[in-house]
Amino acid sequence: MIVQMYLTFLRVAESGSFSKASKILFISPVSVMKQINALENQLGIKLLNRSPHGTSLTLAGQRLYTGISVILHESNDMLEQVKHIDNTEKAEIKVGASIMRPGTPLMNIWQKHNAALQSYKFRIVLFSDDDVTLDSPSTQLGTNLDCIVGPCDSQGWYDHYNVLKLGMDPFRLAIPQNHPLVDKKELTFTDLRGQTLVLPPRNASPVLDKMTTDLENNHSDINIIHTFNFYNTDVFNRYANSRDLLLTRDTWRNLNPLMKTVKVKWNYASPYGVIYSKSPSQKLQSFIQKIQTILLA
Repeated sequence: MIVQMYLTFLRVAESGSFSKASKILFISPVSVMKQINALENQLGIKLLNRSPHGTSLTLAGQRLYTGISVILHESNDMLEQVKHIDNTEKAEIKVGASIMRPGTPLMNIWQKHNAALQSYKFRIVLFSDDDVTLDSPSTQLGTNLDCIVGPCDSQGWYDHYNVLKLGMDPFRLAIPQNHPLVDKKELTFTDLRGQTLVLPPRNASPVLDKMTTDLENNHSDINIIHTFNFYNTDVFNRYANSRDLLLTRDTWRNLNPLMKTVKVKWNYASPYGVIYSKSPSQKLQSFIQKIQTILLA
């Protein structure tokens, strides 16, 4: 679930040279160098110091290394948990997983209530966050994917899919590492005066519309701008080197290690849950009913 450039960066950071990393990855040193250069160009930040004796991490590189290591560990841990679930003669549930929607909340329920769900098995199917639109988290839902677990506050999704809410996810702000507010442990509306907040598209969801209206009516000293499309990892990369504050969620706190996710003294939050077809299979309908029973217990 992590782009190859980031995995290559991890190997260079750990080995201390392009040549050593190339031997580990079974590719040429030139290929390693090209991937690192492409990653630095994409992020707009220098990650490595280069010398005839090898490479060393810049401060930004150290932060990226730590964050990517956490994400990789969490991804591998989830897949290992899936492997340990007995797959013998069980109904298979194909769960879509991406960097921004890894399916962790459903996995937590699965692990906690394994006995009640022992007649089902997981199969993780990767999909791209670039496919997410105002109308759909993925066009593969109902075909290649039985369900996706993640934010579910888009009104368009409720028009086209069923949603089983699992909980609420507090909104936070992702702050670039060079921003004056980056060392704050919690932000207040006073801190946000004169700042620019980047939010998802207008009319993306009732929750975001209410938040935008509240900020515009009661905190007019905060500048609000909106992205054109729903978030993907490119949005976080774009704002990692800006002076703007990006609205994010608590579950996305490790998404971009070059930005620090900070709590805000507000009550804005949005639902997350299981998103699935309006016409689910009998197998999936039975699974959803099991989850509902668990949640009501």
